[in-house]
This record gives sequence, structure tokens and C-alpha cells, in this order.
Amino acid sequence: MRRTIYKWLLLVSSIFFGTAGCQNSINILKSKYNVSAHYENNQTENSIQKGIRKYLISHHVNGSIAIVKKNEIIFQEGVGFANRKRQIANQPSTAHPIASITKLMVATSIMQLQDQGKLTIQDSVSTFIPDFPNGKNIKLIHLLNHTSGIQAPRWDLGKKKPAAIVKRLNTTSIRFPAGTQWDYNDINYLVLGFIVEKVSGEPLHKYIQKNIFNKASMGNSGFISDMPPVYSTGYLKLGNQLIPAKRLNTNLLFGCGDIYSTVLDLCLFDEALMSGKLISKQSLKEMLTPGPKSNYGLGLYVLDSMVYSRGAVGGWESLHVYFKNKTSIAILLNVRDKGIDIHQVAKDVYKMMNEKHL
Repeated sequence: MRRTIYKWLLLVSSIFFGTAGCQNSINILKSKYNVSAHYENNQTENSIQKGIRKYLISHHVNGSIAIVKKNEIIFQEGVGFANRKRQIANQPSTAHPIASITKLMVATSIMQLQDQGKLTIQDSVSTFIPDFPNGKNIKLIHLLNHTSGIQAPRWDLGKKKPAAIVKRLNTTSIRFPAGTQWDYNDINYLVLGFIVEKVSGEPLHKYIQKNIFNKASMGNSGFISDMPPVYSTGYLKLGNQLIPAKRLNTNLLFGCGDIYSTVLDLCLFDEALMSGKLISKQSLKEMLTPGPKSNYGLGLYVLDSMVYSRGAVGGWESLHVYFKNKTSIAILLNVRDKGIDIHQVAKDVYKMMNEKHL
């Protein structure tokens, strides 16, 4: 009887407070960041971790979360199930599709190519795609900040490769003159991914792996066409039911949503981007400059106290926020639940952390 109860307690602990799993991911951060001594020692665990954990459970959060401030890991845990059927718990090292956070990495790729003198964001799209609709008037910056005015073709794109989708754009209409309105549209970044390939001379995935993942030490990130062994299943919450999400279409997500990552890797990305390891100071300044029609810069939203990018696809939702005080919060959920406001979760845990920071 005691043995049965003990096993049950271990299972519950694993499900709700996942901290084990792929240790390589955590070790990479430990070699780069200082893990809070209070966080390492469970016996002296401080009220920040206890409070955040209690908050996540009471708000029915299901996924992974990490908080890093000034090279110190404040919090890193998984909550709930990565796979309910197989009873696999979420861990901080569980891989999740990051959806539109992919755009920030494609934008970073464009800025790297600008730093190398291979293009500028003021170049016309027609420089790289001669028959692109309104290509002489649309600049790369218009694609980057979603003011291009282009729209995706209105037909089934399910089996089309990215190059075929770009080619099809020459028959689509322009919704408005470039630069005059803001229209968040995935097609902008699918086109940018195609341009990265043309300019760099290599596949987009290979380019990002070599120039972003490797440089930022993101050892547990990759592309959903080749998901790793430890990754989450996405679910849609409908009423009281959790419905497994359908398989993602990698062609439609090219350049705009086809990357998977972990919360720890996203914190490494933030540190590499903001510290100048990936792009120049001038290019970073351009990325963090909001467009004339929105608070969207180049691949991310820019507010007074923070910058962030968010994504949602299938049964997954993602958010990572970087604050001016060098705090990075990454949240990857594998249950899409209308009752959970991922932005509010980030605000609440940030407030809790700063009220009682060590």
C-alpha cells in the first residue's frame, strides 16, 4: 500500500512540476548563466519559485516556462502534460512549436545579411524576385514590419512548396500601397524566408541552424519537419474537453512558423540578440524601431518597457518577452485555452519576481 502511494506521489510530482528530462538543455544554460543558489537548493527554495508555481497551477497553465534575469536563471519548470495519453510530463527542456516567434529569427537572418553587405532592408523586393507583384514599390522593410500590402493567394495551398506559393503571388491583388497600412500577414515572412535562401545561397533551415541556433547555443531548437524525440502534443480546449491538434502543414509555415524550441533556448536567443552576438548594434536598433502604422518593429512588438513576440498554431501558444532590466520570460503552452491569457501570465510572473527578487 505504501509503495503504491509513493509511486502515485512521484507521478503527480512529475506531471505538475516537471524539472527533469533532457538535462543537456539545462546544462547548456548553466554553463552560460548563473543558476540562483536558492533555486538549486530545494531546501532553501525562496518564495518566488513557490509563488510562481502556485500561480501556474491555479491558473491551469499547461506547458513550459523559464525566467532569466541578468544571466541568472530565476525559474525553469514544466507544468502539466506534454502528452496526456502517454502520461508524459512537461519539462523545461520539452520542445514545443514556437509558431510566429519564427518570424523574429527570419528577421534576424535578414539583418545578418544586411550586416554582411548582401542586401539592405531598403532594397525593393523586385531586386530578388523580378516578377513580384508591385515589387518595385515594396521594400524588404515593408515585408518585415507587415506594411507590404500583399495578400496570400485565395486557393488551397496545402500541397504547395514555398517557391510555388511565392510564384503564385504575381497573380494576386495588392490590398493597399506599401507603407500606408499595417496588416499582420504570414505571407510577408514566407517571402522573406525565400529571399534569405536566394541571397545566402543555402536552404533557410540550414542558414538558421548555422547562423542563429549554433551561434546562440540553442542546442534544442530545430524545425517541425524533423521534431525531436522529446516534444509536446498540442491540444485544443473545447469546453471541458482537450482535443489533440491536427498535424501541422510545414509548407505553409515556412519562414513564418516552422521552428520548434524550448523555453531555455528562447532565453539564450534573447541574450544573443540583445548583446550583439547575432547582429550589429545598428541593425538591432532598426529591428527595435516600430513601423509608422503600429508598434511592430522587425519581427517583434516594441513597447516602452519591453519587446516581445507571440505565436499560436494548432494546439500550441508561445510568448517570449524581454524587458529593459534584462529579464527574459519564455512561455510555451501546448494547450490552446481561451480562458488563459498568455500575456497576463507573463505580466503576473514578472510582477511576482520583481516584488520579491533576491
